[in-house]
Amino acid sequence: MANNLMRAVQYSKYGGGADDLKHVEVLIPSPKKDEVLIKLEAASINPIDWKIQEGVARPFLPRKFPHIPGTDVAGEIVQVGSGVQSFKVGDKVVAVLG
Repeated sequence: MANNLMRAVQYSKYGGGADDLKHVEVLIPSPKKDEVLIKLEAASINPIDWKIQEGVARPFLPRKFPHIPGTDVAGEIVQVGSGVQSFKVGDKVVAVLG
């Protein structure tokens, strides 16, 4: 895997359930001013993620396809945006993504 790529699970359309989840490599995002980049150690796909995939939140979520699901994560901060004050690189975090 190249240094600027990460592994992810994503889907490309509403519906399909677990059979439509695909393992892919995508570019590692850069955090915006008020964001952090977390190297994940654990993530979950929970009932909210399944409802979003089914289209319950259409047209709000997901905003575009393909979509990488997952709202509950744990890991280590590897990069911080310029406006982040409360976290630093190396902090271990557990988060619910919004």
